[in-house]
Amino acid sequence: MIHIATDSTADLPEKWTEKYGLKIIPLNLFFGEEALKEGEEIWAEEFYFRLPLEAYLPATSEPSPEEFVDFYRGFARPGDTVISIHLSGKLSKTLRSARAAAKMLQDEIEILVIDSRAVSMALGMIVIEAAEALARGKSRQEILDRIEYVKTNLVVFFTVGDLENLSRTGRIGELPSCFGNLVNAKPVLTIEKGRIIAVDKVRGNLGRIHRRLLELTKERIGTLPAKIIILHAGALEEAKRMEEAAKEFFPAGEISIAPIGPVVGAHTGPGAFGLVALADPEE
Repeated sequence: MIHIATDSTADLPEKWTEKYGLKIIPLNLFFGEEALKEGEEIWAEEFYFRLPLEAYLPATSEPSPEEFVDFYRGFARPGDTVISIHLSGKLSKTLRSARAAAKMLQDEIEILVIDSRAVSMALGMIVIEAAEALARGKSRQEILDRIEYVKTNLVVFFTVGDLENLSRTGRIGELPSCFGNLVNAKPVLTIEKGRIIAVDKVRGNLGRIHRRLLELTKERIGTLPAKIIILHAGALEEAKRMEEAAKEFFPAGEISIAPIGPVVGAHTGPGAFGLVALADPEE
């Protein structure tokens, strides 16, 4: 039997985890000495409500290899195969823990650990496409091929309220010299080879930022039918406005909205929003 597993930074809404029977291991969020399991003890809405009330920014950590062993044994039987897809190894040690657990269990369960080179709904999109391939009865190799296709063709653009959190936690690469002054401007970010990098900056109101994110996306995917997920960090109204703009750019697109979860939100800070797009999804 084949199982699809991931971690909580995929930010997958419950409707999709239930639909596909996805297995999700939580990352840890720390408010001071208080440790919380993402998706089990704290969720996006509560996190963004609580964040401005806290004296210090929260910290995060990956599950241990031992937690991964218990996680895999919780649903996989001897002889099963687990395709375990996780956030970029350049953004977290989660991948390292998963690989260590896979080695511990190599005589019991076949665990294929995959670096998505992504995070949040970019990771989520990869997981969903793998799960859909499994649901259609595709073979293990066909599922792995689909994962590679999505990793290669996924388009991600987003912005944040400011770059302080990403810089503080080392989650963003070196900024080009033109980013030295972001007064009255917003950075446009993407994920490339597993790292968050800045590609542009936009001055003006949020409507201009929406359009720039959508323009960059259209440059990549053209007029092909696409699955588009708009993501936001406690900025639902902004996401809804961007959804309306996206309908103009991609009238044939399948557009939905999803919140950025607590662990990723601890690094982006509140107010981040963007989109993930996959052109020509498999029918």
